[in-house]
Amino acid sequence: MSLYESIANALSTKNLTNSIGDGVNSAMSGIGGGVSRALGGGTFGSAVSNIGTSMARNAAVGLANKYVPASMQRMAGVGTGVLGDVMSGDFNNAGLRLLDSGLLSEFLPGMSGIGAQARFFGTPTPLFGGISPAEARSIYQEMRNNTKCRKNLWLIEVSSFLLDDISSRFNMFAIDLDYTPLTISGEKRKIGAASIDLVNSSDPIELKVTTMDDESGFIKRWFRMHCMGAAATDGTVGVPHDYAIKIKIVHGFVTQGSNRGGYEDVGLFRPASMDVSLSRREDGLQELPLTFVQLDTFMAP
Repeated sequence: MSLYESIANALSTKNLTNSIGDGVNSAMSGIGGGVSRALGGGTFGSAVSNIGTSMARNAAVGLANKYVPASMQRMAGVGTGVLGDVMSGDFNNAGLRLLDSGLLSEFLPGMSGIGAQARFFGTPTPLFGGISPAEARSIYQEMRNNTKCRKNLWLIEVSSFLLDDISSRFNMFAIDLDYTPLTISGEKRKIGAASIDLVNSSDPIELKVTTMDDESGFIKRWFRMHCMGAAATDGTVGVPHDYAIKIKIVHGFVTQGSNRGGYEDVGLFRPASMDVSLSRREDGLQELPLTFVQLDTFMAP
C-alpha cells in the first residue's frame, strides 16, 4: 500500500482522538525501543517501555478532550472521513457520510432524513435477494415499462379462392387456437465417441381452432365446401386452388387497426377434420373443433 493510500485509509476510518493517539504511539515506538534496549531488552525493559507509551497516549488524548469541544471533534472526524473517501475516489460514501453526520441539518433542515433514506436505498439487503432497494426498483420499473403479450388477445384472418375473405365472421366465432408454428426434425449420428446432429426437415403445421357457429351453420357449411374441394364425393381429388385456405394469426392484438407490429404467422392450409358434439344435458353454445393442415411447406401464401 502506498503512502497516499495509507493516509486516505486513516482519514476515512479514524476520528480525531484516534488519529492523535495513533500518532503518539507511532512517535513513541522508537523511543520505547531505545528504553527497552537500555534496560537490557528483557521483560522488565518492555514493560517500562509500554507504560511510557501508554502514559504519553493518554496525556495527548486528554489534552485534546480538554481543549477541543465535542462538537468540534465531531466536525473534525467527519471532515477527515470525507476527505479520506474523496482521496480514495469513493464520492458516494463521502456524500452519505456527510449526510449521516447531521452537520448539514443545522443549515438545511431534514437532511438527516434524506441521508437515512439514501443509505437504505443504496444498501444491499436479503429482503430483495441481496441487491439494494434502488436496484430492485429499477428492475421493477423496467418490467413495468414492457407491455406483456396476453394470450387472450389475438386476431385470426381467413380467406380462400372459394369463398373469398370471411375474417370478420370467423374471428368473431373463434374462441380457442392451438398450433406449433415451428418444428424442425432431425436425428443424431455417432462418430466415434461423439455425436452430430443432422437436420432432416421442417415439419408442416397442424392448426386447431375451436369456434362457435350461428343457427344457419355458416362455419360448418364453409368447412364442408372446402373439404369437398379437396376430396369430392365421386372420388376425385381437387387441386390446391379449389381448397387452399390462407390463415394469418396475429399475436397481442384483436384488430388490424390496433396492431402495432405484433408477431404474425401466415400459411396456406387445407381442411383436415371437424368434430361435432351435441348434448341435451345442458343449454350451452355449440363448439366446433376444426383442424387444418399446412400444404407444401415451400408454398408461400
